[in-house]
Amino acid sequence: MNEARKQDFILITLLGVAHGLSHYFHLIIPPLFPWIMPEFGTSFAQMGAVMTVFFICSSLGQATSGVLVDKFGAKVCLYGGVTLLMIAGFLFSIAQSYWWFYPVAACAGLGNSVFHPTDYSIMNRCITNERLPFAFSIHSVVGNIGWALAPIFMVAVATYTGSWRLAAATAGIMALVVLVVLLFHNALFDRALAQGNGLTQEEKQNDAKGDAGFAFLKLLVVWLCFLFFFCNSFALGILQNFAPSIFNATYHVGLEIATGGLTAYMIGSIIGVLSGAYIAKAFKRSDHVIAASMSVSAVMAILLAWQGLGPWCVLPLMGIMGLGVGVATPSRDLLIRGACMKFLGSHSFGRVYGFTYCGMDVGQTLAPLVAGPLLDAGFFSLALVLVGLFQTGALLTALGVGQQKEKPA
Repeated sequence: MNEARKQDFILITLLGVAHGLSHYFHLIIPPLFPWIMPEFGTSFAQMGAVMTVFFICSSLGQATSGVLVDKFGAKVCLYGGVTLLMIAGFLFSIAQSYWWFYPVAACAGLGNSVFHPTDYSIMNRCITNERLPFAFSIHSVVGNIGWALAPIFMVAVATYTGSWRLAAATAGIMALVVLVVLLFHNALFDRALAQGNGLTQEEKQNDAKGDAGFAFLKLLVVWLCFLFFFCNSFALGILQNFAPSIFNATYHVGLEIATGGLTAYMIGSIIGVLSGAYIAKAFKRSDHVIAASMSVSAVMAILLAWQGLGPWCVLPLMGIMGLGVGVATPSRDLLIRGACMKFLGSHSFGRVYGFTYCGMDVGQTLAPLVAGPLLDAGFFSLALVLVGLFQTGALLTALGVGQQKEKPA
């Protein structure tokens, strides 16, 4: 293994683990509700408010941390984010009252907010172009693994030790271990950032272009990227929150199949993300890849809403829908990279990735508020139509980004 490949491999691994940790912290509190609520006499609504604080702080912090990444450097902000997660984990373990959970959630949300702008800034600067699609792919998959492991591990520790506080403390210890590992590779980060293997000579010469604070918000291409994330995550938010209920009502299937539809989506998405790296490398027009794959997902949503194929279709159509969304993921991140370099230069990576990824938080926050009343009114199929419409919106915004990139400078 040559030196450049070895460096890429280590960086992809380190950033993937850090990203997995951030997703893990999304779900350290909810699995422990059965232990926390009786001890503090809280309701589901009260604990739900705690999680709302987490996502608000994460969303607002993400845009802010993007500016800090460009100003102070991605490495420093990455260490800061992991440190905040560690503090949140230990604070969680010594909670004295219900109100204690609010600063815990705020601290964890702010810690979580740094990972997209920091990780993507480092990957775009340091990972060689031929391996960049695979870096994006692995980064996304490891994040999903963090989501999957958190409920299992937190419940297992609380069950077998009889202490939810010990389970919370393990999250803090996990963050501490990740921080130590990152600090151990501090020299590697410095060397990689100085080399800038992810930038061509022309890009390095234009490296200072567009370093102008919040001027990037004036660009249409940035808002199109934001809208892409908003539309994509809005559709995902409907499925994550309501897919089992929708399929139970529309197809009259049992809970196993209804819940299995969401599992099929997630499995399809992971397969799509992994295969999407090869597709992103083979096809240079990222917007066309996204449009093609997202159009497949949108058609699957409309077919599910139609209900003409019968209950057997739930699992395969959901799997194909997830596959389409997954295939788009590496091309999505390459599309944003191209927009940064076309209009702003590499000093904008933190701000642009931070701001556009805010669209993901906003979409997932609003989706239940819109879809919930539809389901209460009995419009279950309409919720699936909304999924298809927002996935169509995502592909249209991706094409808009591509058109902006193709315009003469």
